[in-house]
Amino acid sequence: MKLYPMKQILLVILLSFSALIKISAQIDTSMTRVMAADQESELAYNRGVEHYLRQDFPSAIAEFSSAVKMKPNFGKAYYNRGMTKIELLSYEDAVADLSVAAQLLPEEPKVLFYRGFARFNTGDYSGAIADFSSSNQKGYKKANVFYYSGVCKFKDNKLEDALADFDKAIEIDPKYAYAYHDRGSVKRKKGNIQGAEADYKKAVELKPDMAFAYNNLGSVSRELKKYDDAIEAYSKAVEINAEYFIAFNNRGLAKYEKALFELEKGRDKSAEEIFKSAIEDFQLCINYKNTYAIAYNNMGMCHLKMKDYKSAEQVFTQAIKVNEKYAQAYANRGYVKEMQRNFKGACKDWTKAAELGIENPELYKKGCK
Repeated sequence: MKLYPMKQILLVILLSFSALIKISAQIDTSMTRVMAADQESELAYNRGVEHYLRQDFPSAIAEFSSAVKMKPNFGKAYYNRGMTKIELLSYEDAVADLSVAAQLLPEEPKVLFYRGFARFNTGDYSGAIADFSSSNQKGYKKANVFYYSGVCKFKDNKLEDALADFDKAIEIDPKYAYAYHDRGSVKRKKGNIQGAEADYKKAVELKPDMAFAYNNLGSVSRELKKYDDAIEAYSKAVEINAEYFIAFNNRGLAKYEKALFELEKGRDKSAEEIFKSAIEDFQLCINYKNTYAIAYNNMGMCHLKMKDYKSAEQVFTQAIKVNEKYAQAYANRGYVKEMQRNFKGACKDWTKAAELGIENPELYKKGCK
């Protein structure tokens, strides 16, 4: 039986996501107590507003419900009940109320905007996009209508349209940090890494506590092989959020890649020290998320590169215990077993990796012939 060392693939997590700010529901407090035929519904409405302002949302919903029961065409009560349901994250129910409000208050573009926001949170991106567009056409001109429209289009992989929306949001509000961040994510997905880097840098300049933006900045710096910049950005992310386990993993990856560069240059001693530092980061990641199999796999890769095969095998085994369908960890453990002359064990792991859908499975099968 002839065995072949397999080319190892380090699984890299590059998070690219739209970071959403929470919308603060804005109920309509313009209606004051009015002594009219609908006095009881008006009073219930006003009590609902008072409960809302005290953040007693269940009581607010109860009062708004009483108001619409007594006055079925009470558009503002439907609107405010829908906004209160957004506060409670009851998005489908909010869509229902805001749909009624949209019929009763056809000249209020904010109703359509918030229905679009609720629809976005139900995953109805096309419906949300339509609402944001209609809201804008009716006079809702705030930057966030373009921002959320862009987020929906990004989710639908309509990258050019998303980019145009984020550009418009930034044009309206040049200090819109989240729009810069998400525009960076679009550029990154389109392969414009330098453009993404510039937008992430602008996002953290405008909002220095945005940990996920530092994380994504670190990832594009890694893609640009700016390893020290990447390490600095990930370090900033974990300074802001000490439990940001993915940023610890990604900082470890930046160190791993820097160590590989040092090996290529023949600086073995320097590489070894950097590998050890990377292992510390992967351990920090595991300390916060001990079910994160990728961190175990990446730690194993560091041990492997330092030719500490016993430690590497132990860590790859732990990755497999955490995720028994982790094909790459089986492949990596197989390589380590081969290096320890455990050919039968190597073949068993490579066969399992192929069964689990490893890329280029014929290479692993070939190694067992």
